[in-house]
Amino acid sequence: MATPKDTYELLQFNMINAHDTYKLGYTIIMTQLETPPKDDLKNFLGYFEAWVVSVIGHHDTEEEVVFPFLNQKMDFSPEIEQHRVIHDTLHVLLPLIEEAKADPSKFDAEKLKKIMIDFKDPLISHLDEEVEHISAAKMKEAGFAEADILAMLGKMESYAKSHGDPFLLVPYMRSHTAAEYKDTWPPMPWILRKLVIPYVLAKKHSGYWKYSPYAMS
Repeated sequence: MATPKDTYELLQFNMINAHDTYKLGYTIIMTQLETPPKDDLKNFLGYFEAWVVSVIGHHDTEEEVVFPFLNQKMDFSPEIEQHRVIHDTLHVLLPLIEEAKADPSKFDAEKLKKIMIDFKDPLISHLDEEVEHISAAKMKEAGFAEADILAMLGKMESYAKSHGDPFLLVPYMRSHTAAEYKDTWPPMPWILRKLVIPYVLAKKHSGYWKYSPYAMS
């Protein structure tokens, strides 16, 4: 599927695609917690960890680059407050996952499942409301210039590339991106899509990605 030609649609297009990867991951994790793969626990927990750090990394990028830009002409204080609520849960989950990876006897599927069930509404509501807030119509109404939007998107991409663990974040993103978007979102050279990501970045934690819904490239 082609990237929108209207500059005002680009931010929402990027956010919808990113948010869809987190929704997919949530569903997969909940399914696995129903009947945990105890003979492959380290890989499943690695996948779970990749999901958590991917959401954290996405929100960090928004808070450092996207929200300051949008707040020049719009009010994104509700989204910032939603981030605080979401991060409170993510920072509870992360040490529980890391503890169970180090010592499988500490794995408590029921505890993790309860946290994730309680987490669903605030997470999904935030993801959906945020993309509604950045529709092309609302971006135009706020008076953002196209050149400024493009500059912000460039900064967003640069920030995301320079922060976080590429051996987790990039394979997670690619293996949760449907085939129709693989060649266009996010934009990247062929050599990265077809060689570096599947045969270098994804290889380090290859067992994690068996839980992903799509092929790596």
